[in-house]
Amino acid sequence: MSQYVPPKDPNDIVFYYYIFCSRDGTNDGSATDTGVLQGATITSATVTPDAGLTLDTSNTAAVTIKGVSYAANTVVTAKFSGGTVPVDYDALCRVVLSDTRQLDRTIIIPVREN
Repeated sequence: MSQYVPPKDPNDIVFYYYIFCSRDGTNDGSATDTGVLQGATITSATVTPDAGLTLDTSNTAAVTIKGVSYAANTVVTAKFSGGTVPVDYDALCRVVLSDTRQLDRTIIIPVREN
């Protein structure tokens, strides 16, 4: 599953998010929970960008995105720098869950001059 995210300038350092729980922040495993976690949590996460884009840091700490609060170990936050205009970079996030499932998400980061 790949998803385009807003572009970054090659000189900017930008945070992007990989959301694995429901977009409303729930992680209850109920029929209305649209996230893939379904009651599990993230036990490990590895973010790997294409060559030319730099991963500065990543974590699974609790975070608030656009007014929605996400619990720890339900979202991966990754900070990226660098890149070359006008390249689109893939950045893979692979997580292992508390129920031993492994999930992959890829974001596509377009690098453009602002």
